[in-house]
Amino acid sequence: MKRRDFIKLGSAAIATSGLMNISQSAHALNIPTGDYKALVCIFLLGGNDGFNMVVPTSNFDYDEYAASRQNMAIPKADLLPVSPISHGGSSFGFHPQLSELKGLFDSGRVAVMSNVGNLIEPLSRQQFLERSKSLPDQLFSHNDQQDQWRYVDPQVQKSGLGGRVMDLAVPNNQDPLLTGIAIDGRTNWLSSQLNLDLSIGRNGFDQYGYIASDKNWTQDRRAAFRELLNNNYNDPFIDEFKGLQSRTMELVERVGAQIDNVPDFTTAKPDSRLATQLEMVAKLIAIRAELGMERQVFYVGMGGFDTHDGHITRQQELFTELSQSMSYFYDVTTELGVQNNVTSFTSSEFGRTLTSNGDGTDHAWGNHQLVMGGAVRGGDIYGQVPSLEIDGPDDANNDGRIIPTTSVEQYMASPLRWFGLTDSELNSVMPNLSAFNANAVDFML
Repeated sequence: MKRRDFIKLGSAAIATSGLMNISQSAHALNIPTGDYKALVCIFLLGGNDGFNMVVPTSNFDYDEYAASRQNMAIPKADLLPVSPISHGGSSFGFHPQLSELKGLFDSGRVAVMSNVGNLIEPLSRQQFLERSKSLPDQLFSHNDQQDQWRYVDPQVQKSGLGGRVMDLAVPNNQDPLLTGIAIDGRTNWLSSQLNLDLSIGRNGFDQYGYIASDKNWTQDRRAAFRELLNNNYNDPFIDEFKGLQSRTMELVERVGAQIDNVPDFTTAKPDSRLATQLEMVAKLIAIRAELGMERQVFYVGMGGFDTHDGHITRQQELFTELSQSMSYFYDVTTELGVQNNVTSFTSSEFGRTLTSNGDGTDHAWGNHQLVMGGAVRGGDIYGQVPSLEIDGPDDANNDGRIIPTTSVEQYMASPLRWFGLTDSELNSVMPNLSAFNANAVDFML
């Protein structure tokens, strides 16, 4: 086993055993932001139904949508109207449970990226039917398409997109262990060839069990463990693991103490798992100056989007949590004064079929995504809005699996440029970007 692989194995064990979890934090107001920037990936696990998230409401387009979606269609009168800047005579509406995100869209803080999905190269319906162009492996499979999103070319890449960005963006004076952070479990999106990614619980650091420094009855155990860590074993594997344990103990105690010493946010937090995950991201951002951070990449996941049944009711619950949580996070970044320094974006392995299976939807392909932040050119829908006609020009196979018109690489190019990557670095972290027009979509200021 290579030294790097051993280090990663050790970090995985620590993360999954709860030794790398961060605890309650707070914010340090009025800390200068400098050149700080953070990217926050919000992954909607299971395949979000983006075509019920943002719906065309012009008469012809809505009639086409309603005919395709059948009993999954949202009544036109219930949709929250929005007026995208660049869509002239066309009108759209947000799902009725997305009122907070609709407000952020209206104020120019949220943008919609239309019909994004995994692609190898640009693809028309005819080319799909003829199989004359390359297709992603195992289309409509959860695990495979999640990997495709996270790795962006999983057949070649051995690190995740966020991990490759992290490898390029980490300043020499920045702690790499605090650069790429996932909340509530590790993710391939942050896997790196050069750095360790960190997994932190949404409720904070778990201390090392039975050797806590603040309890008299654990002092002897703690001293014994420290003695073990200080020994020289003349074995490279043991020495690496020993160093990893020492580093983790130091991280838990140092960073945990910094987090615990700042006050709570004044922004009211929704009672949801996603909001608590995003609260932890905000707390880590709040102590960026103390930690010496200039660039950070975060990942949070929200499950439940695989709505094969109970679609309408479940979608109302999911969108309520998503909207309230993202709005809460934006308000907290504003409270911290870093709303222009933090860009959040949704991802999901694929969309849902336009057609109904009776009580739900099935796995599909293209999907709408959301981008949020003070540096986003919000209030607009970017990319090509597809036809939602069954057996229409954008339907892959007659059941409403819409072929993406914007690749994941194109979707990510704009925020990664904002983050500081050059064009050559963009092509390095996303080698397949050259198959697409990298400048087709620019939604960042």
